[in-house]
Amino acid sequence: MNNQAVSKGTAKKAILYCRSVAGDRAELQSQSEVLTEYTKANGLSAMRTILESGKMDALTYSNLRLQAKYREFEVLLVPELDVLGNSPIEITHEVNFLTENGVKVISLKDGELNVETLPIIFRKGFRLVKKSFVRAY
Repeated sequence: MNNQAVSKGTAKKAILYCRSVAGDRAELQSQSEVLTEYTKANGLSAMRTILESGKMDALTYSNLRLQAKYREFEVLLVPELDVLGNSPIEITHEVNFLTENGVKVISLKDGELNVETLPIIFRKGFRLVKKSFVRAY
């Protein structure tokens, strides 16, 4: 993957954000391991790993947003973009907030997430089904 986030001399600070809607601890552990490997391979410094079950925890995510606002980290790593919300609108809002606050959002599945790349990623997720209509007389 070409999403290297290494700065001159010092490793960028990253937060690893893992979430399992079903609350599967094995899935969370697997996500954490993959994200940790990515940080090591790309010269990032993992400040913290967040493991969440179920829907996004408002308190944890509010804390993450506050840290972004105060520029306490530079990279947010997620296994895939749906970790950031339940709809394209929520995801776009969160990615926009983070990037406006200097955070580079990287999804291991989808690459770098920003307002330019999200529409392309969302379009890939939709499949058009061609229907043929038959008139019944």
